[in-house]
Amino acid sequence: MMLALVVTGIATGCKGNAQTYDLHKTLALVIIIGIITAFFALAMFTNMLRDDVNDPDAFNANAAKIKQQKRLLMFKSNNPFSLSRVQLGVWTVVISCSYIYLQLCMANCNDTGLNETALVLMGISAAVTAGGSIIDKREIQDGRFRHQNSPSEGFFVDILSDDNGISVHRFQKVVWTCIAVIIFLNKVYSIKTGCALPELSQTLLWLTGISSAAYLVLKTQENAPSIDSAAANNPSPGILPGQQQAAPSISQVNPAVTNPIPQPTNTPPANDTSSYQNSGAASEDTNPSS
Repeated sequence: MMLALVVTGIATGCKGNAQTYDLHKTLALVIIIGIITAFFALAMFTNMLRDDVNDPDAFNANAAKIKQQKRLLMFKSNNPFSLSRVQLGVWTVVISCSYIYLQLCMANCNDTGLNETALVLMGISAAVTAGGSIIDKREIQDGRFRHQNSPSEGFFVDILSDDNGISVHRFQKVVWTCIAVIIFLNKVYSIKTGCALPELSQTLLWLTGISSAAYLVLKTQENAPSIDSAAANNPSPGILPGQQQAAPSISQVNPAVTNPIPQPTNTPPANDTSSYQNSGAASEDTNPSS
């Protein structure tokens, strides 16, 4: 879609007064086609737009699982596409091709001021890519299970999915990026004089920035460890990994079992015993034997 829009704009707008291409316009066409061709070639045959894989064993196991589930005889296991890298690559191609088109195909190209839209869009894309790379490096250092250690299942499946499948924070980022790209290219095509890059509305720029920030924040939770794995990786103090904690003894659970409360006895007091003996002796004196 992006290639069709750019080529259509060049074919209809990059012409001279005599409807013939001059040297500058031909050069613009060659450069733009070269940029787009190089972008797609690098995207298909290199890892420029793909995620990093840090666990080859898990990657090969997931590739065999996908091959078995889909019953494929041949399955090319490539790294999955990265949403943040794709966004940075798309905006790089769109803005660079638009700049070359306006500079070489439009007349009256006076010195223009600073274009805030191009700087904001490239800044957002670069910041999201850098933040995503930092998150990935920390997850690799922590030894987490990463859904990126799985082969590509297709471009749109890769950029829209996390460990739980299609995710809303990735979907909304793709939607707002596509909207911004289409409006930007439409504004470039609508320029008849001058060679300044178009400015997008502040609302659209804010929406693009918010969607990117939401994606980056929720990306930190995509490969978060489960409760069981977190408990296994963080045992109780003083317990070595792999060692089970001893069960508490009965005395620790109920101290009354080993230390029972003493019960009172029914033994007669000392004074009662002596009085009993004295009464017995008196009965012997009053009743002498015959």
